[in-house]
Formats: sequence, C-alpha cells, structure tokens
Amino acid sequence: MSQRFRAGEAVWVELCTPDPEKAEAFYASLLGWTVRHEQLGTTTYRMCSVGGRDVAGISDAAALHGGRPRGWIAYFAVDDIERSARQAVTLGGELVTPPRYLPAAGTGAAVIDPFGAAFGLYQGESRAGVQVLNSVGALCWNELDTGEPARSVAYYRSLFGYTTQQHGDSPTARPYTVLMLGDVPVAGVLELDNEWPNLIPSKWITYFNVASLDEALIQVSALGGMPTVGPVESPHGRLHLVKDPGGHTLCLIQLEGGLRPDSDSSDSCDPAVDR
Repeated sequence: MSQRFRAGEAVWVELCTPDPEKAEAFYASLLGWTVRHEQLGTTTYRMCSVGGRDVAGISDAAALHGGRPRGWIAYFAVDDIERSARQAVTLGGELVTPPRYLPAAGTGAAVIDPFGAAFGLYQGESRAGVQVLNSVGALCWNELDTGEPARSVAYYRSLFGYTTQQHGDSPTARPYTVLMLGDVPVAGVLELDNEWPNLIPSKWITYFNVASLDEALIQVSALGGMPTVGPVESPHGRLHLVKDPGGHTLCLIQLEGGLRPDSDSSDSCDPAVDR
C-alpha cells in the first residue's frame, strides 16, 4: 500500500537519540524492522522498514534538531513548509531545525511547541511519508500528552486547521480530545496532571502495533528497555507505555482494529475512549 496524505496528517515518525546504534538494535529486535543506512549531510540516517515498506527513521541527536535527544518526533504534512514554519513560530513555537531538503524525500523541519513537545513539519515530494499504517511493527496513532490541553489544542488547530471531538474521561480520569481533518481522526490529546509538583513538558507519543503485547513487554525488558504505564484496555486493543534503552517513551498496542484509517479504510479511531 502506498499512502496518500493530506496537509495536517501525521506522515512520519523519527527517533532523535544520542545512541542511534543502540536504538537500531532495540527496535529491529522488538518490532522486526529492517534498517538501512542513508547518508544525510555528514550524518547517517537510519531508515526503518517492515516487509520492504518504510515505517520510521532514527536520527543522531548530535547532528540534528539542535543537538538534543528529542525522542520520538511526529511529522505533520504541510503544503508550504516555509510558510508553516513561520506560522509555527508566530504562534509561539521554537524552530529548532529550519526547513531542510532531504534527497529522495522532501523537505523537513522540527519545532518545539509552546509547551515543550517536539514535532516536525514535512513537505513530501518523492517520499510522501510512512508507506504503511496499522500493520504489526508500523505506526498506528500519535498522541500529545500535555498538562496544557486547551492551549495545546488551540495551537495545533491554528497551525493545521483541525476540528476536534471530545471524549469522556479515561480510567485515569483525564479527558481526551481527538484532532480531526473533516471526519478523519488525525491524533489524540490526553490531559495530564499539571499541578505542582507534577509540572511536566508536553510530549508526542508514537503508537506502534505489536502482534502480542505480553511477548513485546518481555522483549522490552530483555532488550534493556522498561515497561512503565499499563497495560490499559482500550476499544482497539491492550496498550502499554514503555521506555527504550535511551529513555525515550513510546506506546505499544496489540491492535484489534484499525486506528488511523489507511487508504483502504475509512474506520475512525480513538485509542483512549473508555480507557
């Protein structure tokens, strides 16, 4: 399947880490990725695929995105990256990687939103983004965990033109908002406890599908990572937050149905409904 994306959709995910070699070994074992090395300027970019289809990238934090380990970054499609980058800053964000042409791909940039979450902008050309969604080992959802949900939603609505759907409290008693493009769900926003002394920066969480959550959690620990929050029952399958050996958070879900719709599906998604 070849994905086609609209402006505002999450089209790529990339792990920005100070130890890309260790990350490559961890994710290849955990998610069954095949990793090929591509030259990007003076650094190496690790392109990760499942069944010959690209699903994610791994970058060296020493060379990209302000030299800091940003963890998992969700990239959103834009039609005019220069204009979108200016708007992201005007709305209160910080541009940490100015628009940069990526050979055989398109143009990418990285931004820190006003509440600390790293995300990317991507104007695709020869490479539209991920080549498969929802399959085992592939991206299936993106979620913003934030203590500033109302202002965060306002920021991304202004930047990407989203509408929203509100959902009831999760088992953690935290409201959940789904960002929409028309009737298509794009990403979720989970409200976190932001009361002192729990002040924490916002963070985008990447969800990957796994064949067996229980087996994946055993692997996470054996490979040097750590399960953190979960398991949580959702209408779309059991999920669990974990940290990789570099301390970067992601979510694993044993998917029982489509989350984000792909080009062959119009099913909607909300992994936090009834959490």
